[in-house]
Amino acid sequence: MLRLVAIFFSVLAFAQAPPGTDRLVEDILHEWKVPGLALGIVQNGVVVHQKGYGLRDVDKNLPATTKTAFAYGSITKSLTVLLLHSLAAEGKLDWDAPVRDQLPGFKLSDPVASERATPRDLVTHRTGMPRHDAIWSVPDPPSQDEILARLRYLPASADFRTKYQYNNLMFMAAGMLAARASSSPWEQAVRRRVFDPLELGDIAATHGEADALPDVALSYNLLDSSFRKLRVTPGLKSIAPAGAAFGSIESLTRYLLVQINHGRVNGRQALPASFFQQMQSPHTPTPATGSDSPFTAQQAYGMGLTIGRYQGRTMIYHTGSIGGYHAMLWWLPEDKIGIAILLNRLERAVPHILCLTLADRMIGIPPKDWNAVYKKGTQPPSNSPKPVPGTQPSHALAHYAGRYTHPGYGLVTVEETPDGLSFIRSGDRRTLTHFHYDTFAAFGDRVTFHTGAEGVVSTLEIRLEPAVAPILFTRSKQERAPSTQ
Repeated sequence: MLRLVAIFFSVLAFAQAPPGTDRLVEDILHEWKVPGLALGIVQNGVVVHQKGYGLRDVDKNLPATTKTAFAYGSITKSLTVLLLHSLAAEGKLDWDAPVRDQLPGFKLSDPVASERATPRDLVTHRTGMPRHDAIWSVPDPPSQDEILARLRYLPASADFRTKYQYNNLMFMAAGMLAARASSSPWEQAVRRRVFDPLELGDIAATHGEADALPDVALSYNLLDSSFRKLRVTPGLKSIAPAGAAFGSIESLTRYLLVQINHGRVNGRQALPASFFQQMQSPHTPTPATGSDSPFTAQQAYGMGLTIGRYQGRTMIYHTGSIGGYHAMLWWLPEDKIGIAILLNRLERAVPHILCLTLADRMIGIPPKDWNAVYKKGTQPPSNSPKPVPGTQPSHALAHYAGRYTHPGYGLVTVEETPDGLSFIRSGDRRTLTHFHYDTFAAFGDRVTFHTGAEGVVSTLEIRLEPAVAPILFTRSKQERAPSTQ
C-alpha cells in the first residue's frame, strides 16, 4: 500500500505544466493578435494545467476563463464517430454496408461511390468528393435534407477510395444516418450516447444549445489592427455533426483524457476501448505539403482524428475552425501527454506553436523556435492573377442580369443596380466589378459569363470548389430570348 502511495505521489510530482507556460501563452497571444484563449494540459492521466487567457468579450473587457465556451469546430467529428460506434455496437447500423441502404436519398455523382460508399468511407474522407463547403457556408444555407438531395449533382474530384479529401458534407450525412439509426435528432443522440457517458460536463451539441450556456466567448476577425466581432455561421445548423459543438476547456480537456485513456472515465470503462482504437488507427493516407512543421508531413486520417509522427513518437490530433473560432485537440499517446486549446480568433498557427513548444519542454528535447517556423510560413503568395488591360464587357450590363441555376448549388441571381451588377446566392450579395472581358470580380472570386450561339448571355461560371472545374450556372431559356436584348 505504501508503495502504491509513493508511486502515486511520484507521478503527481512529475506531472506538471512546463515552466514558463503562462509567459509563453501571453507572448503568443500578443504577437499573433488573438483576443482570448483557453489552454488545458494533461500528463500521466491528470490535468496539470488549465487556464483562460485574454478576453472572451473585447468590448466589455470580460476575461476568458476555464469555463468559457468556445466552438469546437471539427473536433465535433470525432464525437459523431463515437455516436456511430455506439449505434453499430447495438446493430443499429453497419460500418461496412452501403450508406444508400441505410440512409434513403443518399446518392453521389460518381456511380461507384454512390453504390459502394459505407459509413466508414464517410468518416475517413475517401469518397472522392472534395469539400464543396460553398453550399452551406452562406447566409441562407439549405437544410440538411436539401443538401442530401443535392449531393448527387456535386462533381467528384477523385476516384472512390483513392484519395484523402476532407469533407464536411460527408460527416453531415453520417450524422443524418446516426439520427435515423437512433430514431432521434443527432444532437439528442450524441448527448445521450457520448456526452453523458463520458461525463463531458457543460458541452453543447449545437449553437442553439450554446446560447443557453452562461459564459460564451465571442469570435473575432482582425480588421485594420482592430478586433471585429463576427456573427454565428448560419450553416452550423445544417452541418452540425461535422462541426457545431461548443464547450469549455474543462470539457475539452476531459475529452482529451477520454481519448488518451481509450474510453475510461473515473476508473470505469464508459465506452468500449475498441471504439477509440479504431478511431486512432490510420485509414486514409494524407499528402505531405512540404513545410518544416510536423503537421504538414505525410500522415493518415483515422476516424475523426489525424495520426502522424513527432520526434519518433505517435502524434494524434484534430483541429476545428468555424465562424472565427479555432480549436486543437492534440496528444502523444506513448508519452501520455496531451494539450487542448481554444481560441476566439482564427489564427491556425497559434495552436501548433503552443502544442509543439510545450511538448518539447515536457518530453525534454532541445527547444526549437516554432514561432519563427510558423512566422516564416505565413508569408502570403504573390501569384494573384492580373486582369488583361484595355478590355470591356461584350454586352450592356443589363444583358447579364437574370436567374441562373445549378442543380447542386441552387440559384444565382444577377441584378443591375445604379452601381453596376450585383450577384446574389443563398443570401450572399456581392458587388460585381469588371475584371476583364466578360469576367467580373466579387470579393476575390471571379464570375465569368458566356454567350451562346444566338448572341445572348446563357451561362455563368464561378469556382466555388477549387478541386473541380468552375461550377456552371444556366440561365432560364425564357430569360435568354433574343427579344429581351
